[in-house]
Amino acid sequence: MKAMEKILEKIANRYEAIRVMAREARRINTVIRLSGEEIEGKPTSLAMRRVIEGKVKYEYESQGEE
Repeated sequence: MKAMEKILEKIANRYEAIRVMAREARRINTVIRLSGEEIEGKPTSLAMRRVIEGKVKYEYESQGEE
């Protein structure tokens, strides 16, 4: 099974899945820069793997009445 298929099992909307992965990759990159820690692989690959494993939590913001 391809990575995107696995991701779409966790997050149904393809564009939302990409947004979640991008935010997680930015978060990982920030942690790496601040801690000076080195990781194996790229932040984007790590973010994708974390989404597939269900380790990234996200929620939709409810639209308030205007």
